[in-house]
Amino acid sequence: MKPYKLLLLVLLNSVVAGCGQPGPLYLPGQAAPIHVEPEPSKTPEPKPEKNK
Repeated sequence: MKPYKLLLLVLLNSVVAGCGQPGPLYLPGQAAPIHVEPEPSKTPEPKPEKNK
């Protein structure tokens, strides 16, 4: 095998190995808790009565 082909193979292998998600590794089972806002009530609030 010619030296330049070996060098090309090593460089290509380094590029392919460097692809992926950067940053620290994590376990998929450790998801962050999800916060859900409660829905507003569907019944209208009673209006205050006007006494004259």
